[in-house]
Amino acid sequence: MDRLLNIDRRIIFIFVLLGVAIPLLIDIHLPIKPTPTVRAVYDEIERVSIEDPDRPVLVSFSYGASTMPEMEPMTRSILHHLFSRGRKVVGICLWPEAVGLAQPIMDELAAEFGMKYGTDYAFLGYKPGAQAVVLNLGQSMAGTFPFDTAGTPVGDLPILAKVQNLKDFSFVFDFAAGDSMEFWWIPYGQEKHRFPFAGGCTAVMAPDLYPFLQSRQLVGLLGGLAGAAEYEALIGVSGSATSGMEPQSVTHVIIILFILLGNTVYFTTRRRGGKA
Repeated sequence: MDRLLNIDRRIIFIFVLLGVAIPLLIDIHLPIKPTPTVRAVYDEIERVSIEDPDRPVLVSFSYGASTMPEMEPMTRSILHHLFSRGRKVVGICLWPEAVGLAQPIMDELAAEFGMKYGTDYAFLGYKPGAQAVVLNLGQSMAGTFPFDTAGTPVGDLPILAKVQNLKDFSFVFDFAAGDSMEFWWIPYGQEKHRFPFAGGCTAVMAPDLYPFLQSRQLVGLLGGLAGAAEYEALIGVSGSATSGMEPQSVTHVIIILFILLGNTVYFTTRRRGGKA
């Protein structure tokens, strides 16, 4: 018992290393079961694809390079789903870093599904102002984003011909690494104009957003790498989120086992009158 209480921490580090390395080298096929909050996003996109196919979808990118491991997989999954269903997509950025991160992904997936720029999708770039941008979008799309990233007037883009403001989008999705959902989009956009709204965020942010799911201001939510992996399972495309969840899950199991071992040894020595 004394040896277990004083186990060299390097042994724990070795187990964690193996927990990460082995699943990366060997595909262990851990099951991924989508949660209701993730499935709700999928169902909403399916619903508007059938019931409201003519109006475009607005996607907002509010993340930077530091959160790419979590945000890029869900960006790819959501855009893959939208383009595979033939949805017209308009992209905007509320973080300056997001332009260089999101536009290549949108262009890549649009090309994969044969979507034509200007007609089937458009990318309008970054606009500073945070909540002021959302407020202005509620009044005028062209007044808020007069040009796309190539300098083309939005009036020359067929995809936006019938879009005056936020009410003219069938669905809005925000990829958030900060507080854009709860402090920008919900109070100044969704609450005012009542459009279907959902989002994806880093894992650490997800618990703060669950009250908005209960109030139905959020249709659904993708939280971190796990949420992205669940969405990949729903659309049937295994990407970096699915492969990343395997080492993460195994490592979590190893840490839990060491916690259980430590507590078992501790309480056993207490009952025997030993010192912990």
